[in-house]
Amino acid sequence: MAHQKGDQGLVRSQNRALVINLLRTRGPLSRADIAKKTGLAPSALTRLMRALLEEGIVEEVGRASSNGGRPATLVGLNCEHASCIGIKIERTRVLAARVDLAGAITARAEAPISTPPDPVQALSTVAGLADRLDEGNLLGIGVCVSGFVEPVSGVNLFSPILQWEHVDVKAALASYAEDVSVHVENDVNALSLAESWYGAGKSFKHFVCVTVGEGIGSGVVIGGELYKGAFGGAGELGHITIDPNGPVCRCRERGCLEVYASDQFLIAEASRLGFGTLHAITEAARAGSEEGRAAFRQMGVNLGIGTKNLVNLLNPEAIILGGERMEDADLFMEAFREEVCRHSFPAEAAQLQIVPATLGSDGFLIGAATLASSEFFRLPAQAGVA
Repeated sequence: MAHQKGDQGLVRSQNRALVINLLRTRGPLSRADIAKKTGLAPSALTRLMRALLEEGIVEEVGRASSNGGRPATLVGLNCEHASCIGIKIERTRVLAARVDLAGAITARAEAPISTPPDPVQALSTVAGLADRLDEGNLLGIGVCVSGFVEPVSGVNLFSPILQWEHVDVKAALASYAEDVSVHVENDVNALSLAESWYGAGKSFKHFVCVTVGEGIGSGVVIGGELYKGAFGGAGELGHITIDPNGPVCRCRERGCLEVYASDQFLIAEASRLGFGTLHAITEAARAGSEEGRAAFRQMGVNLGIGTKNLVNLLNPEAIILGGERMEDADLFMEAFREEVCRHSFPAEAAQLQIVPATLGSDGFLIGAATLASSEFFRLPAQAGVA
């Protein structure tokens, strides 16, 4: 009998998650449409909808258009029912946001930190910002950070940008872990999750999100799910080797893509050509300097060389480009596209889409929060799946 009750409880939880997820992705819908799309019996759906309305998870949001007869009432997800906090640790500051169930930012906070970041100070800042944004029904907190992150333990194993090794990020939020879920993830993985749920990735099941700026990163989505690899380190595009005899990278290896396609390359070119700074070479390129424009084109070519390896290896539907250097995409995007398409297998290159990320810098915060909110939407059969 106990086994039967357990099975019934699992079925109810499964049905509940099916309806909530359907309304998240396809809502608002009429009860008849919900029944059709989920296959739930009318009696079971009636009980479930009553419970969800009483809890405030869903709400009636109007009526459907009608060609005759009484129009059906539409039910949608109540995006204000709960929220999550997303936090991003950068090299000079910590950003944080409270995010509702629709991925919309409802409050923000930020604070400066020392450069390079002292782990103790930075993690104290993380906890302080979480405290400032903790309001209402909080489901969880997600923190994203550059580098190799072990997502289960929440330890940042190595971040060349932050100059961190074996920093226990999750420990900073230990006081919250007793009541809500706490997640730590690589920052580009978080952005990829956000783009998959709310941004440019919604149209694709298989894509790679590539970021270009201070570093080079990538997040891999396969079959609609974020792929993290065996130990959480999948997607370190910036540290694939382009030239084994090349300059030393911040990761201590030689000839990484990041040396040739990130801001590091542009800064080195600015110095070599006499412009001095990244800002100066960018302004020169925009003013028509052929040397400045050539530097950006070469950066685009280099980034394309690295990215085409991902295309040939993973055969994605799309490459989604994000990161702070995308504000200058007009200076390197054409060269990037040409390089990716010229060096990818013909069939793949013909169908591959290269599109910009749509969430901007907020995508990192939304993605970090989604690490937590995804637990709320997860089907019971998926519980514990990374």
